[in-house]
Amino acid sequence: MSRIRIVGAVLKRPAYAVTAIIISIALGSLFWYLTFSFTPLPDYIKMYGMPFTVTTVALGFVIAILTAINTSMVVCRKQMTGSLGFKKGAGSSACGAFTGAVASGCPVCTMPILGVFGLGGALALFPLQGLELKMAAIIALAVSLYFTAKNVKVACKM
Repeated sequence: MSRIRIVGAVLKRPAYAVTAIIISIALGSLFWYLTFSFTPLPDYIKMYGMPFTVTTVALGFVIAILTAINTSMVVCRKQMTGSLGFKKGAGSSACGAFTGAVASGCPVCTMPILGVFGLGGALALFPLQGLELKMAAIIALAVSLYFTAKNVKVACKM
């Protein structure tokens, strides 16, 4: 069974689908709030332009959805086997979710958070004004989903 079919089989179960929906709505709302709480949407569009704003929102919601699916997969494995048992998937999922949360604000708001990690000036070098962080988060979450689906397939005999 392919990884996509495993994810589909898990999400066809109502408990895991509801978990994924609730988490994606909560994270999507959090990303929206972090992005537009200090700079209202019309001002954000004036500052960064419509393409950047649409891309920011779209990538934020993709991160929310991937994090929700990853979490549902982990909950499924935990309930079926009683153990998390993850090696590769859990770290990349946490890394992707954290990177997505850090990158969810506007580029100016993200600067102080990156400064904590010694990356404050690095944002000026990014040609896409920090959207690279969201893209990195999506890649980390996709890798996590790959390994999580593999782990669920083996542990739950799907």
